[in-house]
Amino acid sequence: MKTIIYVPDIECDSCVKLLERSFKNKEGINSFKIKEDYIEFEFNENLIKKEQLIDIIKKQNFRASFTPFERKNWSERIRHYKENKHKYKIEQKIITYTLGIFLTLLILEVILYLTLFKDIPNFIQNYGWWIFYLNISISVISLGTWHFFAYRAKYTCMTGMMIGMTFGMQTGMMLGAVLGATNGFFIGAMAGMLLGTFIGIITGKCCGVMGIMEGMMAGVMGGTMGSMISVMMFSDHLLYFMPFYMVINIIIMWGLSYMLYEEVVEDKDVIKKPTDFITVAIISIIAAFILLAIMIYGPKSFLINF
Repeated sequence: MKTIIYVPDIECDSCVKLLERSFKNKEGINSFKIKEDYIEFEFNENLIKKEQLIDIIKKQNFRASFTPFERKNWSERIRHYKENKHKYKIEQKIITYTLGIFLTLLILEVILYLTLFKDIPNFIQNYGWWIFYLNISISVISLGTWHFFAYRAKYTCMTGMMIGMTFGMQTGMMLGAVLGATNGFFIGAMAGMLLGTFIGIITGKCCGVMGIMEGMMAGVMGGTMGSMISVMMFSDHLLYFMPFYMVINIIIMWGLSYMLYEEVVEDKDVIKKPTDFITVAIISIIAAFILLAIMIYGPKSFLINF
């Protein structure tokens, strides 16, 4: 008997090899051909049922169906959300947690300013906007990482590499640009590169060494490029540039969370273990205050006028 099973998560040679190992020497499977997004089987239904073929594929964390998968467009996704809000409980927390962390950082920094920094000449003028952008960066990166670790799932190679690359790149770009504006290229590049590489490693390792390497390379590039952007634009409307820069980076991080749900969560039986808000907030506060101390007390390039 012949059948076709649609598998939309076949993305690279590693996916093919993983599936081939699952089918090899399996009793009842006479032959199979793995195509771009489906698999053709010839099998003996007296020895194995086609539903069992679906189960074999799903055990390797690939989606599988006898009918083609269709991605939801924006209107379909919005309608699906309205009709199935219980499936998006973790996603619903992203905005509230992000705002909560941002406001927490802001309140603590106001207290810190009134107790330690108010007597420093031109402190608000020199650091105000950059502390604001630091808070945005920390909040967005923290909640993007929180969303990723909220699910205990297996990742295909392509999805895992994309996750590590995006986290590494955007972390480096956002933090590198902020520290580059307050301290110069060296400090900005070092902070952005090291943090971008770290985030790229812990997220990219979901698909093994390939994801780790992608995350590290992206962190190196993002950290140096973000800092370079600030230094190159010191005298050319940097403050006018930053809102657009930050908004685009936020959209990319939001798109990553959307991709995570689309590719990893939907239609899959994944374990959900989101970290509580207090833990995420404490980690975010520690990271923000370390970077704040570097901004204010760290060495500064001769290009910096404060």
